[in-house]
Amino acid sequence: MSEHSAGNHRMGDTDLRTGTTGQIDLCQLSGESHEMADLQRVLEQAPRYAQLVTGSPPGRADAQSTFTILPDGKSYADKFVFGVYVSSQMIGCIDVIRGYPRPDTATIGLLLIAEGSQRKGIGSAAYRSLEPVIRSWRTCTTARIGVVATNSQVLPFWESLGFLPTGERKTYKYGPFHSEIIILSKNLEF
Repeated sequence: MSEHSAGNHRMGDTDLRTGTTGQIDLCQLSGESHEMADLQRVLEQAPRYAQLVTGSPPGRADAQSTFTILPDGKSYADKFVFGVYVSSQMIGCIDVIRGYPRPDTATIGLLLIAEGSQRKGIGSAAYRSLEPVIRSWRTCTTARIGVVATNSQVLPFWESLGFLPTGERKTYKYGPFHSEIIILSKNLEF
């Protein structure tokens, strides 16, 4: 996996609930064409998620959107997209914005595992690999996630990782699709 050297974080050999053993790597993506193709494949392998949060199947430019969309006031210096790899194959992704919406907060825009690899502990292991990255920035003491209400079945996943609902809700629009975003956060210790 030398082509993913921009930021490689290993979780170690992880015994997945399926009984298999595999190396989980979290690698920062640089936007190279092969990475974008893998990212697009992963997004297309999670059609239930796309349907729940957009009302549509995955789009052909979802990888590009994941890689480029920024909140107002942020630059690409604060945007990080990681591939989640098992046995050198990308099976998931994580999108994080450093210092948003406050300087001390890292907002996870997306943690997605391809449907065929879900419910095997990979998402939890990937998040556990992400926390040391966030801590290494030495600026973020809080991790934050917004869960689209139509995808609320993932709330127990986030709560199992120590995230708690903040009570904050925001309006969510994706074209004609409307819902709410439920905000959760977790205090991080250095």
